[in-house]
Amino acid sequence: MKCIVIGGTRTGVGKTATALALAKGLSNAGYKVQSFKVGPGFVDARRHEKVTGRPCYNLDAFLMGEDGIRRELAKAKADVAIIEGASGLFTGASSTARIAGLLKVPIILTVDASASSESVAATVLGFVEYASRTQSDARIVGVVATRVGSEKHINDVRSALERIGTPLMGVLRKDVWERNGYASETYEEEQTEKQLLAVYNDLDVASIIRSAAELGASAPASAAVHDARPAVGIPLDVAFCFYYRSNIEALERFVRVKYFSPLTERLPSVDGLYIGGGFPEAHAQRLSENTTLLRELRARAEEGMPVWAEGGGLLYLSRSLITCEGAMHKLAGIVPAEVRMTDQLQGLGHSEVEIVFDCPIAGRGDRLRGNEFHYSVVDPDRDVRFAYKMIRGTGIDGFDGIVEYNVLASQQHVHVYSMRHGFDEFIDVVRGYART
Repeated sequence: MKCIVIGGTRTGVGKTATALALAKGLSNAGYKVQSFKVGPGFVDARRHEKVTGRPCYNLDAFLMGEDGIRRELAKAKADVAIIEGASGLFTGASSTARIAGLLKVPIILTVDASASSESVAATVLGFVEYASRTQSDARIVGVVATRVGSEKHINDVRSALERIGTPLMGVLRKDVWERNGYASETYEEEQTEKQLLAVYNDLDVASIIRSAAELGASAPASAAVHDARPAVGIPLDVAFCFYYRSNIEALERFVRVKYFSPLTERLPSVDGLYIGGGFPEAHAQRLSENTTLLRELRARAEEGMPVWAEGGGLLYLSRSLITCEGAMHKLAGIVPAEVRMTDQLQGLGHSEVEIVFDCPIAGRGDRLRGNEFHYSVVDPDRDVRFAYKMIRGTGIDGFDGIVEYNVLASQQHVHVYSMRHGFDEFIDVVRGYART
C-alpha cells in the first residue's frame, strides 16, 4: 500500500481540495483509496467518506496515543492511503509533522502561491529546514502550489523549487479556486466530480505515487455477527453526522447498530442510544416537529434506557433551543437545561475530563480525552449533576457531562481509545437494560 500525507503551511491553503481531488481521481482510476484526517475534526472526514465511499479515520496523538495512531493506520486495506493534515504542518500537540514522522510517511506540502513565485521556494525551504531542527522526522518530498495564475507563474514557481531540490507536484489554479469557493472556510462540502477532477488533472499523480511510502498490507478484519445481541440506535442524517468512526466500530463488536433519522422517523427497537454531534440547530424546527419521537425518547429515558449524547446530542436532549435568530424550539426535555446558540465560538480544541460522578460510560476517577467545538451556551438547572470535571477545555462552567436518569449528555466528543475500558461500561449498562 502506498501512503502519502497532504500537509499545508497553514489552514486554508488547499489541503482538503488537494486531498479530495487525489482521492477522487485515484478512485475513478480503479484504485482502492483509504483516507485519514489528522486531528479531532469531523467535517473533512465526512467529505472524504463521500468521495471514497469508505470510512475515514482520525489520527490524533492526543486522543489515542502513538499506539492508537498505528492501530488506525493498520485498518487501511487499500492500494493508496491519503492522510490529510490539519492546520499548519507544525501546529498543535498532534501536528501533521508529528503524525507523518511517527508513521514515516512523506509529505506533499500545499503552499499559497498567490502574488509570489520565487518566495514559494523560500517558504518551502524554511519548512524543510525547520523540520530538520525538530524531533518530528517530517520529510517534505514535493509541493502543490495553490492559487496560481498563468503558465508563466507556474513555470516560475517550478524553477524556484528546482533550486532547492523540491519538485512541484501539482497546482490548484486561481480560477478553479475562486470559481469553486475553495477560498472560503465554509465552501460547499459536496464538491462535484467535475470540480475535483479539474484539480486532479493538474496534479503530477505519477510523481506523488512514486514518492509515497510503501506500507505492509493489513490482515482483513472479521465482520460483525448480527445475532440476538442488544441493539443501540445511532441517529445519522444531516442533523447528526459527527462520529468518530472507531467509536462506532467499537460498538459494532458487541451490539447491533441501528441507524435512524430523528428528522422523520420514530424510535427503532433498541436497548440504548448513542447520539453524536452535527447541526441540530440548523434543523431545530423539523426536529421539534417530530413530537412522536420526542415523546418516545422521554418515555424510554424515564424508564432507564441508557443514552449517551455528545455535542449536538446534548442540544437535542435539552428542554429547548434558542437559535441565533431568536426562535425557540422545544426539544426532548430529558436534560434539565436550556441551550442558546451564539455567533461566537464557545469551545474549541482538545479536551480532557476527570469523572467525578458515575455515569453510563465511565466510573469515578477515570479520565477521558476528546474534543469540543461548539457555538452553544448551556444553561442547566441549579441542581444538575455533572459527571465530568474539566481538566482541559471549556465545558459548562468548568464541568460537563450532565447525568439524568441513565442519560449522559456533554459538550465533549470522547474517543474510545482514550477510555481505560473502552466502551465496556456503556455496553454493560445496555445489556442490563435489555435484560429488563
